[in-house]
This record gives sequence, C-alpha cells and structure tokens, in this order.
Amino acid sequence: MNIDFLKELTNADGIASNEKEVRKAILTELDGLHYEKRTDGLGSLIFTKKGKSHKSIMICGHMDEVGFMVRSISSSGLIHLMVVGGVKPLAQHLQKVRITTFNGRKISGVINGDYREGQTENLYCDIGATTAEEVAELGIEIGNMACFATEFEAFDVQDIYAGKAFDDRLACFVMGELMKRLAEEEVPLTVHFANTSSEEVGIRGAKTAVQMINPDVVFVIDVATFSTAFVRDHTNQRQIGKGPILTHFDRTLAPNLEMVRYVKEIAKKRTIPLQLDMFNSGGTDGGEAHKVNEGKPTVVTILPVRYGHCAYSIVNKQDIQQMIELYEELIKNFTEETYHRMVDFI
Repeated sequence: MNIDFLKELTNADGIASNEKEVRKAILTELDGLHYEKRTDGLGSLIFTKKGKSHKSIMICGHMDEVGFMVRSISSSGLIHLMVVGGVKPLAQHLQKVRITTFNGRKISGVINGDYREGQTENLYCDIGATTAEEVAELGIEIGNMACFATEFEAFDVQDIYAGKAFDDRLACFVMGELMKRLAEEEVPLTVHFANTSSEEVGIRGAKTAVQMINPDVVFVIDVATFSTAFVRDHTNQRQIGKGPILTHFDRTLAPNLEMVRYVKEIAKKRTIPLQLDMFNSGGTDGGEAHKVNEGKPTVVTILPVRYGHCAYSIVNKQDIQQMIELYEELIKNFTEETYHRMVDFI
C-alpha cells in the first residue's frame, strides 16, 4: 500500500460537485496504468478493465467530503457559511478550515457559530479581516468551498492513521490500490471502478455513473462509525482493527442476499474477518445505484473508522489492507455463473 497516496487523497479538498483536487490525486497516482477512463456529467471518475465476459461489475465509492460553502460576507469581514453534507454540529465550532477560491488559492480561517439545543446557528468563518473589502482582496467569493484544514498523519499506535475526508477517500484509495494489483491480471468479468461525485448531498453521482456504464452488479465501499467510543462488545460491529464490515440493511438499500452470501464465502476462504452490521439510518451510493434501469444487484461493504463528518477520523491500516485483499478475491472469482446466482430469482 502506498500510504503517501492516501495522504494525498485525504488532504485534497473536495465537497460535492467540487472534487477536482481529488480527481487529480487519483489520476496522478494511477498514471500509466492501462485502464479506459471517463467521467459522467457530474464529474464521477470511472476506470474500466475489460474482462473475458461482456458481463460487468462496478465497484464504487464517493470522492466528496462534508464541508462548507461561502454564503455571504458581512461588512465586518466575517464570512458566513452554509453546511454542505451532514457536518456534525459540534464540529462547526472553533475548527481551522481552509477556503478555496475559484482560482485555487487557499485561505485559512477559524469557524464558529451559536450552539443552541444541539444545533449550530449563524455559522461563520473568521480569517482575521475587519472589512468586506479585505475579504474580497483575497479572492474570496460567494460559492467558494471551505473544508477542514486537517493534515493526514500517522499516530504513535501501530497501524493507526488520522485525517479528514476518510468518508469516502478510503474507498478511492482501496479502488486505486486494487487497480494497481489487477493492472496486468486477467479478470473473468469486466470491472468498472467508479469514484463518484456528490454522495454527501443526496447520492447523486452513483446514479449517473451507473446509468452511464450500466453494469450488471454493483459493489459499494463506504465508511461508518459507532455512536460511542466506549462500547467494544457484540453490539458494536464497527470497531477499528476488527476487519471490514458487511452490511445487511440500511435506510436506502436492502442488499441482494446472494451477494451478501458471496462476500461471506470469499472472506471465509481468505480468512478475512468480517463484522456484520445493519443501519436504521444513513445510506451509501448503493441507495441510488440499485434502482437504475432494470435494477442492479447491490451490496455494501464498509471500512470502520472512529469519528465521522467532522475534522478528524481514525482508521486502522489493517482494515484497509483486508478490504483490498477481500475485493481482489471478489473480482478474481466473480464469473458469469456467480452473476446468475445474483439474478436468477425464478
């Protein structure tokens, strides 16, 4: 694994429909690999490797992160923000962010607001200016994105890393590492790797990517956290260092049961630990992908992290490694016979 690639991905800034830096990081890392590449109309970046069969599978994960957008600028030089995606209210206070101007300049500031009854109101960014003119002279305009200014780092505990935007740059990283491993391999079915746009604001890029590519089945990679760091028993199936998560249900998707079974079979064959979970809320790219055209058999796999939709998340490198190994085997063993297991309902 190239951890420097993960660093580049997570340090890149990219809210919904503004993922240019993320696409650049991916394209730079994978330059020279022989994959067909294209984008959909929203900016999702899709790579294709032809297989022996005309049938195809898509693996997808989103590029965008939660963040903010400049909404207005006051005469006193305060930059008022709108939240883009589900940033946790407490994470909207006294955090360093960077605003990206339309010409790419990075402007540092501190966000804050009024915290009332579990919600943040009057969210603003303070760059130290005292007039609107000072802000304008820096090139800041309405519509500029602002992202947490967190820098990726290795913690002192072995295999532990922290950074922003792990949701869902970890999936982009897994797909990139998979592409390197499979570049010179022959695969049974055609494989599409879709780095999708705008998941955090309504699962948009997955829908357009699947409509454009029209794969036969879809695997989704995302991340998840548990509600408290103090519970480490059977009720918490989202623990870092315990392996990838296989989801059996979420608010937007009831997965194809044969695909669930297939993931379990491959994990058992490779002795890869799986955490088995389900969600009453939330959703992933799978929520829209499975509804395209005639309906796409879909399953969602998850990387466990601590803390999400905030300035920092924590991940264990072993979980990432195991997810890469799991998908390598899923792809190499997925044949037309496997496909028919997913779709032969009668």
